[in-house]
Amino acid sequence: MTQAEAYEKEYRNRYRDKPLEDIIVFRSGPMPESYTPGMDFDDNARALFEYALQIQLNDRYALVWFVKDPAERSIQYREYKNVSFISYEAAWSEDPAERDVYYRSLCLARYIFMTDTYGFALQARPDQIRVMLWHGCGFKTRLGFASNEDHYEYMTVTGDEYARTYARVFGLRDDQMLVTGYPKADYLFHPVRRWKEMFDIPEAASYIFWLPTFRNTDREDLARHDHTAPKGDLGLPVLQSAKDLEEVNAHLAAKDTVLVIKLHPFQNRKRIRDISRLSHIRLLENADMLRHDIQINQLLGHAEALISDYSSAAVDYLVLDRPVAMTLDDIETYEKERGFFWEDVRPWLPGYEIYGKEDFVRFLDGVMGGADPGSKKRHAVMDQMQKYRDDKSAQRVLEALGIRA
Repeated sequence: MTQAEAYEKEYRNRYRDKPLEDIIVFRSGPMPESYTPGMDFDDNARALFEYALQIQLNDRYALVWFVKDPAERSIQYREYKNVSFISYEAAWSEDPAERDVYYRSLCLARYIFMTDTYGFALQARPDQIRVMLWHGCGFKTRLGFASNEDHYEYMTVTGDEYARTYARVFGLRDDQMLVTGYPKADYLFHPVRRWKEMFDIPEAASYIFWLPTFRNTDREDLARHDHTAPKGDLGLPVLQSAKDLEEVNAHLAAKDTVLVIKLHPFQNRKRIRDISRLSHIRLLENADMLRHDIQINQLLGHAEALISDYSSAAVDYLVLDRPVAMTLDDIETYEKERGFFWEDVRPWLPGYEIYGKEDFVRFLDGVMGGADPGSKKRHAVMDQMQKYRDDKSAQRVLEALGIRA
């Protein structure tokens, strides 16, 4: 038993006969040992929290966040009543006062929302409701099966196909699945303004985003997630050399279109060259996203089209019903090393298939020419993968649980 588990058992006994209070706890990101800056206050949990503030849910409920360092967030939201930030490290703190504040919220909260790690709430009371918002409905399978039926009461998903698939791969009952859409998809309908100034993106007639999924990392704490490194000099799928990027840049420049590349936060980016010299290709750095406190879905609404692969970003983007392409040059290797939710994943990939540079350029040319490459394939699966295509997913999550302001 860890120190945190021992402390929680002690506090659970202390609060065993106390009635629950109108407290909602939020937590995002992976376990503390895999901490990545920004991930402890983002994703679906943050989008749901911001919607809660929008409808003034904090008039009725105390909204409590468990984050690594609460100081900055406490200042950021100091004007809101009934909003507090507590370090999740208080769970094993030697300071009784810190532990008291943390465990009072954990033990008496009516609702607990999380996007990944659930270990902090395993000892929840039967009358507490734990909701796994998760961080994406994608294509690559879960690493290691463990039944989560008793780890939380509900899990949110984007569509009926994911309700069936995630119930199977997470070991959940059908009645634990909530088909609501993801709160973070609401951002896509309301992209932030002045984004080009924030990230030094040149003015152009249109923008196409490229979000390669996580493939390989140089972080030891994430080694179990490591997969095949992309071929070539850049560390990118499909495009393997500086010359490839220059050729793509020429196509983009001819049509006054900018390609914005955003790598996964875990991705090893040491191999990618400085591309700032290219006129119509830009790299969105995680450090800059953090500095401006911007999440990717707050920018993707500006994209005329999305290039991705096995990432859940492609499924999020379906709510806009715009062109999607999937880079699949390593699909056989990726399937062997990581695997997919479906025995044959290709019918579920909702867009134009890219296997090489020529396909990549062909997709760009099609979009820049006003076409919608891959639309037939996208529309064949879209309804099953994204049941709702509006900005009301956060609202549906609260309604499904009977939470009202």
